[in-house]
Amino acid sequence: MAKPRLPPLAALAPYIERIDRARWYSNFGPLCDEFEARLAARFGLESVGVCTISNATVGLHLALKAAGAREGALCLLPSWTFSASVHAAVEAGLIPFFADVGADGLLTPAIAHEAIRSAPGEIGAVMPVAVCGQPIDPLPWDQFSKEYGLPVVLDAAPGFDGARPGQGPSVVSLHATKVLGVGEGGFVMSSDPDLVASVRRRANFGFLGTREAKVEATNGKLSEYAAALGLAGLDEWPDRRAAFQAVALRYRENLADVPGAALPEGWGQDWLSTTCVVRLEDPAATMPVLDALHAASVETRAWWGRGMHTHRAFADYPRLALPTTERLAQTVLGLPFYIDMTPEETDTVCSALREELVRCS
Repeated sequence: MAKPRLPPLAALAPYIERIDRARWYSNFGPLCDEFEARLAARFGLESVGVCTISNATVGLHLALKAAGAREGALCLLPSWTFSASVHAAVEAGLIPFFADVGADGLLTPAIAHEAIRSAPGEIGAVMPVAVCGQPIDPLPWDQFSKEYGLPVVLDAAPGFDGARPGQGPSVVSLHATKVLGVGEGGFVMSSDPDLVASVRRRANFGFLGTREAKVEATNGKLSEYAAALGLAGLDEWPDRRAAFQAVALRYRENLADVPGAALPEGWGQDWLSTTCVVRLEDPAATMPVLDALHAASVETRAWWGRGMHTHRAFADYPRLALPTTERLAQTVLGLPFYIDMTPEETDTVCSALREELVRCS
């Protein structure tokens, strides 16, 4: 399904040598500062607009706390997400409250408006999720946050390429499986420097300029070694993105005329992620397609299973009716996708998919 590839030793060597000379290995060192500044510049923010963190799950937890999520209240989020979203809400002292999504798999302000009216208790925060790395416009959510007086934290974990910063916090993963990866890591960004500073303090034992812990916190810092990987990754980003895009576009070309199957809008053209999913129109075609792919030695994965509300750990949390989520769970298939996937490998996947869907149509 995936073959992560991080920057090679030669690209890392100059940064590792800097670490060796400075003998500064963590605690927001010089490489981490440089990495944050380069990330901020990429997203059009001041350098204080980004805080790196040890992983995106920690980032979501800390962003919820920094944004003022009320402990013991409900966190409205989609069931159509990865389990990390739900774990982060629980870790922040919130009760997950699952809502449905639109046909594109995204929670929208309109859906959230209706969900709040039907909520079984007080809403303490809202967490839209950039499923598959799809871009989320932060402006409507910033307006939603002001209207309701609720913190909104954007879970943009797979969305490095398509993420857009807003006033509320956006959290991006830098896991090895992402388009820009450092092994384990992530960052929180916002146009509100005070919010980012609060995340930084909460990622550093509650310290900010002193050795006094002034807020409840944890150790969520990014190491200098991870920052070295991030800097090397940014150095090669144009070539790296082009390589991913070439594979994505071959998928799009192969599947353009396949009946009953669609890739996410804009994927491979306007934005990229390492999650390649195809949505089938007919749920009855899913099992035959799976059989055909497996017969061609093609691995598949239901990335979000049947929705987080079906996981044992989350089954008792409140939820609304989830018809779109349940349909997506029956019709969305993950396909192999990685930076050096050959045209022949891509063609094998698409041929098996095409032949079965043509037969079923």
